[in-house]
Amino acid sequence: MRRIRLLCALLAVFLCFTLTGCQMRGEVKTEKVSLTIKTPPISLGKVPGVGEAEAYDMLVAASERFREQYDQYDVEFKISRYNYLDEKEQIADKYGTPEAADLFFAGSYNIPMYAEKGWLLPLEDVVDEELRADIDASIWKQNTIGGHVYTIPFHQLQNTLMVNRSMMQAAGLQEYIPEGDQVAHWSTEDFNNICGELKDSITDENTFAFMMYAANNQGDSHIMTLLRAYGCRLFDENGRFAVNTPEGIRALTWIKELDAQGITPLGAENLELLDCVNLFYNGQLAICMGNLTNLWDSRNRGIDVFIANFPSLSGEGYCTASSNGLCLLDNGDENKIRVAKDFLRFLYSDEEIMQYTLGTLPVRHSIIDEHQDEIWMLKAYGDNMSNAVYNVQDNLNWQGVRDVFYIQIQELLSGKKSPEEAAAAIDGSCNEALELGGYLYEK
Repeated sequence: MRRIRLLCALLAVFLCFTLTGCQMRGEVKTEKVSLTIKTPPISLGKVPGVGEAEAYDMLVAASERFREQYDQYDVEFKISRYNYLDEKEQIADKYGTPEAADLFFAGSYNIPMYAEKGWLLPLEDVVDEELRADIDASIWKQNTIGGHVYTIPFHQLQNTLMVNRSMMQAAGLQEYIPEGDQVAHWSTEDFNNICGELKDSITDENTFAFMMYAANNQGDSHIMTLLRAYGCRLFDENGRFAVNTPEGIRALTWIKELDAQGITPLGAENLELLDCVNLFYNGQLAICMGNLTNLWDSRNRGIDVFIANFPSLSGEGYCTASSNGLCLLDNGDENKIRVAKDFLRFLYSDEEIMQYTLGTLPVRHSIIDEHQDEIWMLKAYGDNMSNAVYNVQDNLNWQGVRDVFYIQIQELLSGKKSPEEAAAAIDGSCNEALELGGYLYEK
């Protein structure tokens, strides 16, 4: 009898420990973490197997796949979209409140400001050696501020010039057309010759050789890249605008010459970038800014098109590039931070989610290599990364720069300012905007 009571007692103790252990393990597995992710309506283009998609669609798919395989926490995702103009309200104003984002998909000129304020967490511990080696150094540089990576780049936006091959052939410019699906590299001298020959070959008074626009700040980075055509570096060693130099004034004089010669559309100061893109689509413009998506659109419209870099004295040329990706806001919650970093690691290891980069241009060389035979011009753009310039750098008030830069180009084209006056005004107004940014950060 005594033996039976002893066995019962031992069994009770065993059951107690077993249930307690299960409860403890259950708490680890069922502890809930809620992650708030916000994104503007950034297009990811036409994704193979998915169709037209935005960053929001990718994030929803990624969150569902992450939850299926993640056993550390029970994660609830709150994913929402906000309009571009509402970034201050949705990201900055809600920082430190219960409605703050934990992660946000960044296509933002304000990342340097958020980093400067200490709102963002560095992400070097998310980036392993394989991922770092798989993405071009120029893209990591874009997303590094003060030696820290604050954005994990997901896809890139590379802009070159797109060129109407038929119009080039009609002008007798076959020697400047690259063979196969390659990028054309033109010196500034070559470019001027091309534009002159195109103008002479065009008989329609409403058709032009090259784009130009200055109605608003859309596409302003491309005009800045044109200012590099005669050797202007755009910035000095301290990151301040330095267009008021012999090289910068020469480039502004050149832009005005293109306008005066009728190489660019009449009244270009009243046109915006989209107007020029539509002129190209209509066969009324021989050369225009374009990216991979524009190139596919042109081909679908029956235009025989190839790409070229913006001109440079060296002849290698430039493309403008930027990338979008995810940033992690410091919410002070270690569990949220851990889950957010686990989510980021998962995102870049999941092949199905990485397919969402194929509607624009992947940042990962391995994905470009894997799909280069399936997607037209993917390899050409991928190989062109080394020629990219990123005009935004890590300046603190880029939106303020955009608000004033285009006005100087507008007044140059309309004749209100000479090239010398425009150069001085660009440096003065843009540097004032950057200084205002620094003042705002201190506040």
